[in-house]
Amino acid sequence: MRIKAVLLDFGDTLVEFDRFDYDACLRGLQESLVRNGVLLPYEDFRKAYFDVRDRIYKETEDSLEEHSFCFRVSEAIKKFAYSFEPSDRLIIDAVEAFMDLLIDSVRMDERVPSILQRLHQKYKLGLVSNFGYPPTIIHLLEKFDLGRFFDAIVISGDVGWRKPSPKIFETALKALSVTPSETVFVGDTPYHDIQGAKQMGMKTILVKKDSVIENMNNRAPNKIIRRIKELPRMLSEL
Repeated sequence: MRIKAVLLDFGDTLVEFDRFDYDACLRGLQESLVRNGVLLPYEDFRKAYFDVRDRIYKETEDSLEEHSFCFRVSEAIKKFAYSFEPSDRLIIDAVEAFMDLLIDSVRMDERVPSILQRLHQKYKLGLVSNFGYPPTIIHLLEKFDLGRFFDAIVISGDVGWRKPSPKIFETALKALSVTPSETVFVGDTPYHDIQGAKQMGMKTILVKKDSVIENMNNRAPNKIIRRIKELPRMLSEL
């Protein structure tokens, strides 16, 4: 069947998160909390944050339900007898302090816009990203002027489910009015991107930037590319 649509992962597929410093961003978040009267030592907060993050992922391992980044922070500070809702301004300000530092660390291959423009002339394009604070993805799309190429933008923090849940893929397919057999998914992780898309019946392309190809079993893609610049040619071969 002819390919009508291409769905793409975002982080480490179209843009690079390799300079992201989790501790620096988390420290910026904690400093924002302190400025707003939530007084807690960084190391204690850091431990509470990762405890909460790991607990949430374990509890949702089967359901793949996505909780917002704001929820994660509000749960972490409950350990210090502070009670704030994820939607409270204090929590949002702290999360945005984290995200501002993250945004500054992200880089992009200068060829990506021209590649997406070339693809968009031939296919419907959709973005499918696992990210718990959707405004950051929108900001990055604006920063790199990529949003104009996408007919659908689906972010786990918006839809409430993360890859490889079929629900997030179904949302994207419905938005583009295409079937799985008409669609190719492109991403950099065998579990989140390739396994989920394959189970939906899509063809898959793995962006594998190093030279190590592990045993992927049911996560094996149809094709592997080393750089995103190879994508147009590889699509023509499917």
